[in-house]
Amino acid sequence: MSAKRVLPEKAFELTQREGYTIVDVRSVEEFVEGHPKGAYNVPFLRRTPTGMVTNQEFEARFRSAFPDKTAKVILSCASGPRSLRAQEKLRQAGYTELLDLQAGFLGEPNDDGEIVIPGWRAAGLAVEVGDAPKGRNYRDIGAPAPAPPTPEPEHVAHDHHHDHAPAAPTGELNRFADPTRKVRCVKLEADLPALKRRPYPGEFGEKLQNEVSAEAWGQWVEHSKMLINEYRMNPIDPKAQETLLEQCRAYFYGEGAARPEGYVPEKPSS
Repeated sequence: MSAKRVLPEKAFELTQREGYTIVDVRSVEEFVEGHPKGAYNVPFLRRTPTGMVTNQEFEARFRSAFPDKTAKVILSCASGPRSLRAQEKLRQAGYTELLDLQAGFLGEPNDDGEIVIPGWRAAGLAVEVGDAPKGRNYRDIGAPAPAPPTPEPEHVAHDHHHDHAPAAPTGELNRFADPTRKVRCVKLEADLPALKRRPYPGEFGEKLQNEVSAEAWGQWVEHSKMLINEYRMNPIDPKAQETLLEQCRAYFYGEGAARPEGYVPEKPSS
């Protein structure tokens, strides 16, 4: 089913006359910088030290805020791609009355980055800055209650160094793998099949070949595709290539080098 889209002025009219609610699916950090007045915040992606990753709680949190699958909701993001992907996911979950805010909050750009369709803000519609009130901000929407601490046997020593250990790798071979060689993967923290060739020239490429597994590299490739789609990068643009190289360094060796909690690779969609 093709996505149903409305321009900002029409979206505002629907909120006033037909009871539609706007749900902003941008990250919390983006949301607090400015959003449509009255919007809920349920991020489809979340920001981590290694970049934007899929929010694995998106559907559950949305369902908590809107248990009725006939709820009238307009999904909004920065410029359109994120909210379209969110709409597709929610339609698969059974929601039937969803619309997409075409051009999002900031506006829809062309391939050169020029805004060709004004977004909510440029249309002069009501805007809020800062977090939403209780009940509409992400902290309050379906937040899971903290689990009670599990008592440990007296003979087991506490080890606080593994509270956020990466999920167990699968060890499966992919098209990047050298089946004859293994490395101790800096990302997945396991001995896994190595890359069969350097992914970049020079010392950094050699470092990756010696310290990153083919499985982890495959995950980075999917993550980079998400970045390209989300930020409308042109992969042959030198500036985009430089940005992706910086993101690659952060992904494997930055502050958040351990696999982000809850992260699973996602098939990119347009």
